[in-house]
Amino acid sequence: MSNKKLVLGIAAGVAALAVVGVICKRKGYLDGACEKAESLGNDLKDKYNNVKESARKKFDEVVHKGGEIADRLKNKSETAAKNIDPATN
Repeated sequence: MSNKKLVLGIAAGVAALAVVGVICKRKGYLDGACEKAESLGNDLKDKYNNVKESARKKFDEVVHKGGEIADRLKNKSETAAKNIDPATN
């Protein structure tokens, strides 16, 4: 297949899609589709924001818990270090 035939085939496909688009627009098939697409986009945006916010809250909880665990371990190690008898070492 030569490049000329390839270009003509692509141009014919684009022209056919344009004609179908114009016909669908005139018949009113695309009116409801645009509104539905916009509604779907808004719903997805809201869901994304909810997931993002819940992930942020969970992350903050995990960081807080990790800090508490680190503090407990630090206190236990300091207590254990104080209880070690230097004469036995």
